Amino acid sequence: MASKLSQHILKAMGLFGGAQAAVILMSIVRTKLVAVWLGPLGVGLNAIYLTTEELIASCAALGLRTSGVRELSASPPGMRGRTEGVLLRMASVLALCGAGLTLVLSPALSYWSMGTVQEWWQFALLAIAVGAAVYLDADLAMLQASGRLKSLARVTFVSALAGTVIAVPMYYGLRMHGVLPVVITVVAVYALWAHRERRRNCGTVVLPPWREALREAGPMLRLGLFFTLAAVAERLGAYVFVAYMNREAAPGDLGIYQAGYTLVNTYAGVIFTAIVAEYYPRLASVASSRLRTQAFVGQEFKVAAWVLMPVVVVFIAADELMVRVLYAESFMAMLDYVGVAVCGMALRAFSFCTALVMLARGDGRCYIITESASALLCLVLKVAGYRIGGFAGLGAAYVLHYAAYSAMVLWVYRRRYGLRLGHGVPALCAMAVATAFAALAFKCLWGWWAPVVLVLPWLLPLALRRLLAHTNNNRKNNVYKNKRMR
Repeated sequence: MASKLSQHILKAMGLFGGAQAAVILMSIVRTKLVAVWLGPLGVGLNAIYLTTEELIASCAALGLRTSGVRELSASPPGMRGRTEGVLLRMASVLALCGAGLTLVLSPALSYWSMGTVQEWWQFALLAIAVGAAVYLDADLAMLQASGRLKSLARVTFVSALAGTVIAVPMYYGLRMHGVLPVVITVVAVYALWAHRERRRNCGTVVLPPWREALREAGPMLRLGLFFTLAAVAERLGAYVFVAYMNREAAPGDLGIYQAGYTLVNTYAGVIFTAIVAEYYPRLASVASSRLRTQAFVGQEFKVAAWVLMPVVVVFIAADELMVRVLYAESFMAMLDYVGVAVCGMALRAFSFCTALVMLARGDGRCYIITESASALLCLVLKVAGYRIGGFAGLGAAYVLHYAAYSAMVLWVYRRRYGLRLGHGVPALCAMAVATAFAALAFKCLWGWWAPVVLVLPWLLPLALRRLLAHTNNNRKNNVYKNKRMR
């Protein structure tokens, strides 16, 4: 089974890695133009609009994508069309509610974010993006649960391409006034293309009457409510920190931090796109089996860790070059944050793979407690880190947050569910973190070439051997494991 799992994981990573590589190239164009034409203040304004839209959309969606994927993955084939119909009915209602909530809160959002209510109309226009983002979740859930990974990758690529084609003339012609229209347009294009792909690739949807849809959606919405509260806690923490930096930090620091955060989480974290797309539906389908769950979690992390380690080392060596290419000289201060934060990628992968067990099992109460505690701890660490150490302190806060979060989800994984980590998982996680910090130390001591010369020559062949070993396990051993898990 391990061989088959590894092949599936690597195939998904290759598929989404290719799509994300194209997306990143187009994102480079947009990011570079914002940095050059608008500067750190423009990047900061973009961060305010994005965090606001994501916060409200997370509230309004009621965990639609997460709970929808779980319900569809566990639904019998004969009932899948009706479950999809219920999901679409709920998406329509929640999208309207999200747009209405944005309109009502627009004066307050303007005051909290900008310090004045005069910009309320800009936040009112975000209602368009919020409604589109909520409905988008239903289409993505249906594609993900049905295993249409190519369609998901195509949606990501086409949306990014269209967003870039639209954004470039808007930024050039409108400058700072183009930030909001670009945010709205990119989300709208994403939603429209996802809807098109869903209609082309998913089966026939059976739309039940509204009253029946509301009744049948009860379990999905109750579970989604817990997921939503957890997501809101995370988004609220991000929003509070953005608002804090906008008011208290030096001019431009918010944009520099947001650019660095994007660099770490988007460019170094491409692998998590594949984890979400292919791992979660499979995990939800076997959540009732203790042995299969343990096998899936251990195998996913091992493959993720061996893929991540060389990527992180290259990222540390080339971070200054990436900042020059992606942004501008005025963003070089982010290097203190990026170099430290990227060392926590293995901890992020471990906590991510483990925490998804709570979602797969539908344990909403435990999930919201864990995520709320994580969001509060993250906010406290970021504020303290920035006040104590500036951007380097923010990088340390990133690593400490994921270390503490890993400990929390591991406690739940072992104590609440009685599950065990696969052989070698803790040691591999420790090795990945130690390798990243060693590469960072070598770079600080001798320059960018040191990680490339001292770490990559032994790490890259080792990672390739381990990945090949995962995908070429003895067939008899796999048969034996499958028999035990039945």
